[in-house]
Amino acid sequence: MFSGDDTTKKVKVLSGGEKTRLAMIKLLLEPVNLLILDEPTNHLDMKTKDIIKDALRDFDGTLILVSHDRDFLDGLAKKVFEFGNKRVREHFEDIKGFLAYKKMDSLKEIEQS
Repeated sequence: MFSGDDTTKKVKVLSGGEKTRLAMIKLLLEPVNLLILDEPTNHLDMKTKDIIKDALRDFDGTLILVSHDRDFLDGLAKKVFEFGNKRVREHFEDIKGFLAYKKMDSLKEIEQS
């Protein structure tokens, strides 16, 4: 999405969005094993969820997974990032450990608090 004079701009004069695009371009030029999934289990039956979960367990790379599906996250997430109140908190535990730390039974409770 860079064209014309934009292709010769110095990085220091790029807007925030342009810098983000440039960073994404740089990432795509490097061979990386990165998979980003946003709510991958929406509208899937249990069998399909299990197939995807098994495939992700075997994935040899970095997985960034956004999901409210606790059962799906169980066994996949090794670290949890909590976004809220204009902050990001990193929790060095799986989803069960995170919920125990929060003294909650489900991820739905986080949305209500």
